Formats: sequence, C-alpha cells, structure tokens
Amino acid sequence: MKCSLISLFFISSIALASPEIILAPVDHLYIPEGFDSNDSVEVVITGMFSNACFSRNNVEVKVKDSLIDVTVSAIAPDTALLATRKCPDMVVPFKEVVTLGNLQGGNYDIRVNGGSRFGLKDKMAISEAASNSVDDAIYAAIEWVERKSKNEVVLHGWRYSNCVDLDRVKIVSNNKDTLSILPVMKQLSDFCPMKGMPTAYSVKVDYSSMKMNKPLLHVRTMDGKSVNTIVTVEE
Repeated sequence: MKCSLISLFFISSIALASPEIILAPVDHLYIPEGFDSNDSVEVVITGMFSNACFSRNNVEVKVKDSLIDVTVSAIAPDTALLATRKCPDMVVPFKEVVTLGNLQGGNYDIRVNGGSRFGLKDKMAISEAASNSVDDAIYAAIEWVERKSKNEVVLHGWRYSNCVDLDRVKIVSNNKDTLSILPVMKQLSDFCPMKGMPTAYSVKVDYSSMKMNKPLLHVRTMDGKSVNTIVTVEE
C-alpha cells in the first residue's frame, strides 16, 4: 500500500509539473511605416520553433521613455516526458502581431527578447499628429488578404453600410521589409444603415523597395487594428 501511494504521488507530480517557459526563438522584427501619435501602434515579430511540441505563450510590452522592451515567450516541451511523446522534428514558423499602444511622437528603440541569443533590435519613428482628434481616415473593414498574382493582392472584407465606399488605396513602404496598405473609405451620406455586405478590393503591389524576399503586407483596418500577411516575392 505504501509503495502504491509513493508511486501515485510520483506520477501526480509529473502530471502537475509546471511547463518550462522560455524566450521564443524570434528571427525578424517588422516595423510598419506611417503611425502617428493618434494611432494604436503595431509591430510584427516572427520566429521558428524547432519541433511541433513548442507552443506560443505570452507577449509583454514595457515602454520607458524612448525604449520599448518586448518579451515574447514560449512553452517548451517537457524533457521528462519526451520519452513517452513523439515530437515531429520539423520547423514550425510563428507570427506575433504586437500592440504597442498609443505612443507620443518621436524616435524609439525597440528591443525584442533582449539579452538572449535570439534578441532583435531596431528603431521606430512615430509622427506627431496634426490634431488631437482620431485619424481623419476611415479604413475598410478587411479580414484577410489573398495573393492573386505576383504583383496583385485582393483585400477581402465587409462594407458595414452603403453610406461608405472605397475612395483610394494608399501604400506606404518602409523601404526595407514592410508595405503598409491603407484602404481609405469615403462617406457617401449621413445615413448609415447596417448592411453587412461582403466585398473585395484588388490592389497592385510594387515590391521593388523591399530589401528581403519575405516582406510583410500590413493592412490597416476600420477597427484600428490590422491584417498582417507575409508573402514570398519571386525572384
């Protein structure tokens, strides 16, 4: 009986063991251009896990003066249990869209997982807004991006009312790795009944200013957030 209790306690201890939290193996930091002090600022961080038993855990952001520290953590597979669980030895990419929140205009240094061998760092400029009001532009409600051809994408989303329609699509390059796509809407009338109509907008994209073959398409949306798609540019 005593032996059985000891065995049960040992098994329960393994089952209830806390997972190991590690710094995620990040490999790239995308910083979209065009945010000002009225926006909720976002950056995109990518990385790769070495097998299918890793999983994402949490993202923490700390802003102090002009320094932004981002910590991206992951849950590592428990080495004590790996003998009884097969982990496919495969590369698993991950992507984190990180909200930095509302920032004052100025220049910032961003560090991701500082102090680790996977650490990233870059600089970001936030423009000072011309007024205290929210962004003058109303963006389309976009949910996903389709790669139609080498230089064409389709923005799929909704028109919540027929009182607005697409006015223009502005594309802003950071001349490195990100194209910000801004689908600006125009108001057609003051009366805006709820409709919920699916819609799609075709957009021509020029990747000539990109310095890498996996740029980010950062599409601003009506709710103040964004849709972020990484594409592969053919040589």
